[in-house]
Amino acid sequence: MNKKVDNIIKNYLSNNDRFRDIINYYVFKGKDVVKESNLKEVYTKLVDIDGDTFVDFRDSYKEVNIKEDDKCIYVLIGIENQTEKEYELLLRVALYESFLLEEELNNNDRIKPILTIVINFGEKKWECPKCLYDYFDNVDEEILKYVSNYFINVFEPYQMTDDDINKLKSDFKVVCDYLRNSNSVTGIDLVRKKNYKLEDETIKVINYLTDSKFELDEERDVINMCKGLDEFAAKAKSEGKAEGRAEGETNNLNKNIKTMHSNGASEEMIAKLLSLDINYVKEVLSK
Repeated sequence: MNKKVDNIIKNYLSNNDRFRDIINYYVFKGKDVVKESNLKEVYTKLVDIDGDTFVDFRDSYKEVNIKEDDKCIYVLIGIENQTEKEYELLLRVALYESFLLEEELNNNDRIKPILTIVINFGEKKWECPKCLYDYFDNVDEEILKYVSNYFINVFEPYQMTDDDINKLKSDFKVVCDYLRNSNSVTGIDLVRKKNYKLEDETIKVINYLTDSKFELDEERDVINMCKGLDEFAAKAKSEGKAEGRAEGETNNLNKNIKTMHSNGASEEMIAKLLSLDINYVKEVLSK
């Protein structure tokens, strides 16, 4: 993920309503346990090594006051965004958390529990290590029982079910619902018909994650999700792939590709929906 997109998503999810929604969904199975008033910003120091900035935690973690069954527990919770697989992610998260623990210990008599929720915005299921033991190869069980383990929590929008989606309450629900449905015309149309009311920044996040060009219908405050996209895709699919078709049919396909793109569909989405090579779609749109 490039730094610009990473910062856009990080800022989007640092909103207290979305942040607490993710915690309530992932940790409490959708129960409304954490309120916005239970969150406190955590501004940690920059860690500087040999004059170079090594890591910056700011806007990634919040102190959460979890009140349940007459108990108050303070926890530091962070959200990490990923769009591509990263084999070393678990180690990086462990490093972040170790620095936070050290800072906690330097400023307090006791330290707070720390947990990080990794949101995998990638289309494919997370297959990188989720715990430290996943990095090991053929280590005897007698040794492993003396070796400390470490794990990360992975939240995957593309893998969510209808029941999962309904547990989210903020407009991050729309981002997840769109992502999991973005691979089919039927799915896109299903989300569009729900007429979600959104803030402009939610549309921007969807656009950045999917390389789309959706816009806000300012009169109704709803997202315009490629009106008529299903008709364009169905028509183009019925004409078959570009190879070997008559010139007139190819022109129709190219016109549909451009219309879908102008209505907000990304190059990748068009290629998927029409079963075309991505390079062919790019070539058509470049003319």
